[in-house]
Amino acid sequence: MTRQVFISYQNKDRHAKELLKAQAQNKKMDIEFNDQSPSKPFSSKWKTQMKRRIENSSATVVPIGKETYKSKAVNWEIEQSRKAGNKIIGVQINQGQHHRLPPTMRKGEELKRWKIDNIARRLKKRK
Repeated sequence: MTRQVFISYQNKDRHAKELLKAQAQNKKMDIEFNDQSPSKPFSSKWKTQMKRRIENSSATVVPIGKETYKSKAVNWEIEQSRKAGNKIIGVQINQGQHHRLPPTMRKGEELKRWKIDNIARRLKKRK
């Protein structure tokens, strides 16, 4: 059964989202990523769409770049993911660099190394 995973990312880090999706396809993993870049973040239509996508997922992956912690949209999506009971996994984008976590993330929800196998293993674990 394919696991539905929501990707919460800052637009500046779109390349990381695309890389994550491509790596998961190349490894033929049972993961389907739900993502959509916000055209008008925080409009009621956007919130309704994102909330529905989050609720239809069992986990949320957050690529963490230099300014991700500042993103109101990412922090809102993490909060909604938590309310939906989703597993939350933050992944540092740049190897060897540790970027600040979004304030809505909790200790233990971060992977320091970007490696699709590690992400997949974490997704398979219960909470």
